[in-house]
Amino acid sequence: MLENIDWKEILESLKINTTKLVISLIMIIVVLLLASLAVKLLSFFTTRIKNKTEKRIDDPRAKTTITLLTAIRSVGRYAIYFIAICIIINGLGYGSLLSNIVTAAGVGALVISLGAQSVISDVIAGTFILFENQYRVGDYVQINNEYTGTVLSLAMRCTYLQTWKGEKIIIPNGQIKTVTNYSGEFNMAIVDIPTPYEEDSERILNIIKDIANKYYDEHLDICFEKPNVVAINSFDSSSITMTIYQKAKGRNHITIQRDLKLAVKKRFDQDGISIPYNQIVVHNVNEEEKPR
Repeated sequence: MLENIDWKEILESLKINTTKLVISLIMIIVVLLLASLAVKLLSFFTTRIKNKTEKRIDDPRAKTTITLLTAIRSVGRYAIYFIAICIIINGLGYGSLLSNIVTAAGVGALVISLGAQSVISDVIAGTFILFENQYRVGDYVQINNEYTGTVLSLAMRCTYLQTWKGEKIIIPNGQIKTVTNYSGEFNMAIVDIPTPYEEDSERILNIIKDIANKYYDEHLDICFEKPNVVAINSFDSSSITMTIYQKAKGRNHITIQRDLKLAVKKRFDQDGISIPYNQIVVHNVNEEEKPR
């Protein structure tokens, strides 16, 4: 039987198949390398423009430009690799490039039906966030009343936040329900000050007004308008609460609140005014005083 085998034909066939395999592997490697290079170039140019734009990050248009750049970089990466896969399939002889794209779209629809609805939901939500300008890169936001930080980037599927502690939080866009953006023209600094019932409220009110006005005069760069001091905001169980309202430029309200609290504490100490705190009074009943 071995004598009837055409070894020459088999070797020629193996040689042809091996050649095709090598060519296919080389084609796949070249396409993937070109795709990787295209992604790196996209990242390089968007990062370069982003770095130049960040020098004027306080300009709302600059924030919008940076946000668009991060979105373009995210979409571009997916698009480049999608096209690369279609080219590879076409190069392997499985249909034309157009039919591959249509087939890939069909596979995508199948994937969606099998449970990838959340991915599409994230992409659609990210698109609305981008075009409705809900927030931009560099904005200080609170998402879902849970996550607070500065927006690092807005990608197709996720929003990236960085907290003041340096933590990086990744939130799928489809899970974002409520957004509080603190990067508007102003935020309100609110300082509640507990004062004792025993003190003269009129005197304390004048002291607090003096502190607030002095702070405003010394910090015009971060304050909007003169402060408003409410004489009595509430009657509490152990104190009377007076409140300072000060409009702050940008998100400087946190700094203003801390500074005013410190200034009030120092002034109260100088003037001998105690800040109330909860106290427990214990009455001892003597044996003679116990009811019989």
